[in-house]
Amino acid sequence: MGVIALTTDFGWGSAYVAQMKGVLLSATPDCRIVDISHSIKPQDVQETALLLRGTAFSLPLGTVHLVVVDPGVGTDRRAIAIKAKGMFFVGPDNGVLGDIAALEGAEVVHLNKREFFREPLSTTFHGRDIFAPVAAELAGGLELTDVGTVVTDPHPGLLGTPSRNDTTFIGQVLGPDSFGNLMTNLPGNSIDQTKPVSLNDMDIPWVQTYAEAQKGELVVLLGSDGFAEIAVRDGSALEKLGPSVVGAGIECPMVESAHVD
Repeated sequence: MGVIALTTDFGWGSAYVAQMKGVLLSATPDCRIVDISHSIKPQDVQETALLLRGTAFSLPLGTVHLVVVDPGVGTDRRAIAIKAKGMFFVGPDNGVLGDIAALEGAEVVHLNKREFFREPLSTTFHGRDIFAPVAAELAGGLELTDVGTVVTDPHPGLLGTPSRNDTTFIGQVLGPDSFGNLMTNLPGNSIDQTKPVSLNDMDIPWVQTYAEAQKGELVVLLGSDGFAEIAVRDGSALEKLGPSVVGAGIECPMVESAHVD
């Protein structure tokens, strides 16, 4: 039996997490459940998408990601499942999975087959009554099209794609990690790492490791997920620059023949 990975904004120790795990284990007693995070800020779908960017594909092939950050629960927003890069993703069609759906070769279905849902169906807890039962079925061996109907118009992703001119990528600061490093959507394989990036009229130098920077120095380096991130040696870039920096534009010279993945 496969791995089911949970990402929610319910909070650690939440009864809601326990209820979803109960549904999963009742349907697939031999599954392995991994908690990625339950400390997403309430209803923060962009934070969730950013977390998935850095963690989702670190898990074993065949993993089913159950993602429940769902401010639109009970509305007409769709429930969807996605197969991408050998993994499944189940959650609301509110943008939280939009960047996954945009990956090359990704397939998306609308979860509209009520026979897979838990009854009675709550209007406020689709994580337990729709997403968890479907995730269990996928972990148990069903194919994507067994649990829903193919769609081609999922909600767009929230992380954005950098724009470009002849020499420069223009990206965005997406948000902090737990250390206060500021993650961006600038792809490292396209950036000229010999030249500084520009953020709020500041030129920030590149380093390869934190140890290359002076204590308290603001630097940019390549994050473990392959994107540029802003950091402070022995400190927090978020604290140094302030929360208003999230969403700010960031520019960096591109390498010759650069492209955006």
